[in-house]
Amino acid sequence: MDSSVSAWVSTQPSPSPADTAIMPAQACRRFLHQAIQVHQAGLKSYGLLVAEPDAAGSPFRATDVVFLDSRRNRRNDQGNRAAFEAQGDYFRRHDDAGFVADPTNLLATYRRIEDSGREIVAIFHSHRRQPANFSWIDFRLHNPAFAWHLIISFHAGPTPQLQPFRVSKDDLEVSISPADDREGSELAYPGPEVVPLGLRIDGAPAEVAACTAALGLGAQHAARPKAGAHPALLLGSGSRSRG
Repeated sequence: MDSSVSAWVSTQPSPSPADTAIMPAQACRRFLHQAIQVHQAGLKSYGLLVAEPDAAGSPFRATDVVFLDSRRNRRNDQGNRAAFEAQGDYFRRHDDAGFVADPTNLLATYRRIEDSGREIVAIFHSHRRQPANFSWIDFRLHNPAFAWHLIISFHAGPTPQLQPFRVSKDDLEVSISPADDREGSELAYPGPEVVPLGLRIDGAPAEVAACTAALGLGAQHAARPKAGAHPALLLGSGSRSRG
């Protein structure tokens, strides 16, 4: 008998049952644990959501998370710093707003994922101060090869919030420039290309309870899944990378 349960843990409701990202509770628990540790160290999380090629619900089902090394963030290297500071005052005031992956670390991570037989289905990154939204600069730097992007926000304090977004981006450009003269790049992108998804976690009751507790939702939010059901209310509260 299947004893697994589910919980909806995104901060915004999904527009429809089809607009749902799914993650095993065990992977979500590990993800939250490491992201909280990185945040407490004063660093920004950035990484990849992966799954087996034949995973049901692909590409909106992630079965594991892979962190890039936050200590090797190249955001403040010459050229990169100028590009971020050209995005507005927020990026000039906060030199930890933004992430540029170290090329050696990124290549090694890609090879490790490939050797494991899995594939990348989405990207994630943390917002150290900003809400769990998808910003103008997030959109500009989003790789259009991936259909969705997960934000983990510490805007409300040490307890994180999770919010995935479907991102439809035809423009293949993934860059910012020191020549940009922008303000408010940290604000939410308003276009129809970005749509909030619901995030559902599935797994053993203890794993689901650990995730909901880490998100400040409580074990009482776990419920047995019903095939095809769409919850009227998602559990949660209220809204290169940035934040």
